[in-house]
Amino acid sequence: MKIVSCFSSLKELEPLAAAGADEFYTAVDFLPAFSPGTLPEEDLLPAIKKVSALGKKLALAVNSPWARGTDKEMAVLERRIRSLDKLGIGAFIIANPYLLALFSGPGKRLRAGLHLSSVQPVFNSLSAAFFARFGISRIILPNQLSPVEARKILALCRAKGIETEIFDYRFFGCAYINGRCQLHSPGHYTLKSAMPEGNICRVSSGPDGLVKLRGLDRPERSGELPALVRRLGSRFSCGGSPRLYNAAAFFNFFAAGVPYLKYGTRQDPAAVKAGKVRELRAMIGLAEELSSSKPAAEARRLFVQELSRWNGGGF
Repeated sequence: MKIVSCFSSLKELEPLAAAGADEFYTAVDFLPAFSPGTLPEEDLLPAIKKVSALGKKLALAVNSPWARGTDKEMAVLERRIRSLDKLGIGAFIIANPYLLALFSGPGKRLRAGLHLSSVQPVFNSLSAAFFARFGISRIILPNQLSPVEARKILALCRAKGIETEIFDYRFFGCAYINGRCQLHSPGHYTLKSAMPEGNICRVSSGPDGLVKLRGLDRPERSGELPALVRRLGSRFSCGGSPRLYNAAAFFNFFAAGVPYLKYGTRQDPAAVKAGKVRELRAMIGLAEELSSSKPAAEARRLFVQELSRWNGGGF
């Protein structure tokens, strides 16, 4: 299993590679991404060259779920992406089907791969098959998907030669991140009890519920509010605590042959990024060691047992 690490500055690349990162990804402000750009525009070309010199691949997030702009503006965006493709970007992480269509089909394909972002969440094999028609080379699975639920997706991807990728479960903050969430800012909810750092994404609650939704930041989506309330009510109260990745889920994805593990907390300081990548490399090493020396069930049990004592290097 290979590690895909975020980075925010040029100085992070060599330490992350030394820590065990096999691939890198980032975002820039002049391309529409789900999260704000983190790499200064003037550093993108040097980053491409440095990643290439390290013998690694670089993916660039263009994963806003929405395609906004006039025909002229979208044509400018397409030209920018094609120019970056010629400069050596290894892959573009895309969520919007319109953008995927721009780069699929005879005469339109990029040299780089197309990775389907987790913010365009694929929850079943039918949606995976739909996006496969765009010629995607990798599906980044959403955090909400359990290994059991992903079985048919993984089988379809193996049959079609599409790579799969999961987020790490210890060092990624949100259990629900996808393009339809809209709940990452306290501006969209009211707490009934205190929560560390105002974070809604890693909590459970009693039967009286935890939050009262005020609304979404896009008025045209106001009709989605009742469904969001029902989902949160199920997840945060009668439906139990939020389903998060854990050691058992990671091991099951590992055993199923998922080849890529993503670390994506871009706001972490440089030293913390490198430390977390080292921890992920050690975790993968443990899974590999146990899988090669123990029967499958025993390897899984021992892995979960060991990870329950593992403090993650203090991160």
